Amino acid sequence: MQQSAGINAAKTAVVVGAGFGGLAVALRLLARGYTVDLLEKHADLGGRARTFQLDGHRFDAGPTVITAPLLFTELFERFGETLEDHVTLLPVAPFYRMDFADGSHFDYHGTTAALIDEIERLSPGEGKQYPLFLQAAEAMYDRGFTELAQRPFTRVADMLKVLPDLLKLRADRSIYQFVSDFFSDERLRRAFSVPSLLVGGNPFKTSALYALIHALERKEGVWYVQGGTGALIDALASLFQRHGGRLHTGQSVQYLEMEGLNVRAAITEQGQRFAADFLVSNADPLYVYNKWIERTTLQRLADSHRKRLKQSMGLFVLYFTTERVYTDIEHHTIVFGETFREILTEIFEQRQIPDDLSLYLHRPGATDPSMAPEHGDAFYVLAPVPNLQGNQDWPTISAALEQRIITILTQRLMPDLPQQLRAKHSISPTYFHSELNSPFGSGFSIAPTLTQSAGLRFHNQSPRYPNLFFVGAAVHPGAGVPGVVCSAGVVEELVIRAYETVAANDISTTAAPIRGTK
Repeated sequence: MQQSAGINAAKTAVVVGAGFGGLAVALRLLARGYTVDLLEKHADLGGRARTFQLDGHRFDAGPTVITAPLLFTELFERFGETLEDHVTLLPVAPFYRMDFADGSHFDYHGTTAALIDEIERLSPGEGKQYPLFLQAAEAMYDRGFTELAQRPFTRVADMLKVLPDLLKLRADRSIYQFVSDFFSDERLRRAFSVPSLLVGGNPFKTSALYALIHALERKEGVWYVQGGTGALIDALASLFQRHGGRLHTGQSVQYLEMEGLNVRAAITEQGQRFAADFLVSNADPLYVYNKWIERTTLQRLADSHRKRLKQSMGLFVLYFTTERVYTDIEHHTIVFGETFREILTEIFEQRQIPDDLSLYLHRPGATDPSMAPEHGDAFYVLAPVPNLQGNQDWPTISAALEQRIITILTQRLMPDLPQQLRAKHSISPTYFHSELNSPFGSGFSIAPTLTQSAGLRFHNQSPRYPNLFFVGAAVHPGAGVPGVVCSAGVVEELVIRAYETVAANDISTTAAPIRGTK
C-alpha cells in the first residue's frame, strides 16, 4: 500500500455518496493514510452506476462502458494490487453504430484505417479529412484531459490563465462547428459531434473542447466490464473495505453540523453522527448547499446565481428483455431522428419532449453474453428529454413515451419487438431528482458549455466552507465516468495542499497524475 511521506494534519474524512467519484476519492484518501467513512443513502452502491433486477436479470442503470481504464488501474496500484485480478475488460467493436433516418448507417471503429474506409463508404471523398479531424481532436485532448483534468481550479483566475490557450484551439466554438470544419456530410457531422450528448451537452452549444472525447476513445479504447459496470463498482467497494475503509449503506445525510464555516460532522436521517476533519461530497453541490447547510438570508442571496446555471438535459431510460436474441444489433446503436438541431432545440431551449426522438440503444449481450437472459436478450434505450425545468407530468406521460420508443425501435431496427417484448421498466428525470439528489432531475448536472468548464464549474473545494470538497459531474473536470473519476484526483491534490506538509517539489506528483495518455 502506497502512502504519502507527508504529515497529515487532518486524520479523518467523511465521503458522502458511493458513486464512481465517491469511491475513487475515498480510495485515494485511504491510500494516503486517512481514516475514511464512506456514506451511501441507498442499500446498494454506484449512484448513477447502480444496478437493478428486471425479469430475473441484472441491469446496469447508468454508464455502459469504460473509456479510460488507466484511471481505475491507478486506484488498484495505490494498494499494490492490479485491476485485472478483479475485473475483466472486454473490447467493444465497433465502438458505436450510428443509424440514420434515411436507412444508412455509420460504424465508429477503433482504428484510423477502418474509420477512413467507413467515411468513404458513407460519403466518398471525405475520408481524407479524418486524419486532420483526429489531429485537432488530439490537441483538445492534450490540453483538456492530459494537462487540465486533474489540475485544481479553485478561482476564476485559474481559468483565466488557461483561457488564451483554449481560445487558440477555438474551444469557444461549439463541437458541431468544430466537426463541420472537417466534414460536409450532415450524417458525419452528427456522428462526430454526438459524443457531447454523452456528457449532457447540446452539440450546438457545447464547447469544441469536448472533441477530446473522440481522441480519448481512440487512444484508450471503449471497454465493457464483464458482468456489467456494476461489477467494477463492486470491485472498488471491495478494495476500499479490504484495506480498512469503513462503508456505511442506508445512511442518508440530513444536514451538516457546522462550526462557523467549517464542517464538523454529517448527521444522517438515521440518527448517526459521522465526524471528520473534512468532508467530500459526491452529491450535486447545489443540492448540498440548499439542503444540508443552514445559511443566512444574505448567504442565500449571494448564492442565488447558482440556480441560473444552465443544466444538462434529462434522461428517459427504458430497460427491457426480449424472448429472442437480436444478433444483428451491435453493442451500441445511436438511432438518429429525422432532425438534429430541431430536436436539441426543443429539449434544451424550449424544454419540450420532441416528437422526433433520437435514441441510444445498449445491447450488452453483444459483448458479454452473460448480460442477457438465457435464450433471450436485454436492452436499455435512452432518450434525451427535458429536465424537470420543463414541468412535464412524468408519472402521467411515461407509459406513452415508453410506447413511442418501442414504436421507433420497431420501425427502425426490431420489426418483431412488440411480439418479442417480455418485461420492461423505465425511469424519468424524477428518478434522478428523488433517488440521485439532482436538483433539476438533470442527467449530468450542469451543462458543459465553455463558461461552465474547469474553474467556471462548481469548485472542487467550496469557496466559502474550506473543509468541504466535491467530486462528481457538477465539478471540474465534468461529467462522464473519466471526468468524474478525475475529479477525485483534483480533490486529493487540494487535500494535500490544505492538510499535508510535503516538500514543494513533491506536490506535483503526490496526486497520482494521469499516465500513459500521450
